[in-house]
Amino acid sequence: MSTRTGIAVQGRHNPMQFFLFFVRLTIEIDGKAQSGSWRDRFVPLTPGSHTVDVYFRYLFKARCCPAGTTVQVAAGQTVTLQYRTPQLMTSAGRLEVVG
Repeated sequence: MSTRTGIAVQGRHNPMQFFLFFVRLTIEIDGKAQSGSWRDRFVPLTPGSHTVDVYFRYLFKARCCPAGTTVQVAAGQTVTLQYRTPQLMTSAGRLEVVG
């Protein structure tokens, strides 16, 4: 059985920020953006170093609560990242490796 190579991203926000259920989370890997839901997502990638940025569009702001990191992905490895929104929509989000 082969394992997947890539990045899994978990999008999380405070339940009190219910309005975020109506916006799409954007994951940008090596400059290529993919917009989707806040659910856990897997992005297949080649082994190597990858730059990951996560943000969402909110009101008149195209990149709200951005967060980014660079990760090393080995062959057969899935790097799991968790994105969390801040309490204030004017602050940066948090993106950390969790597995």
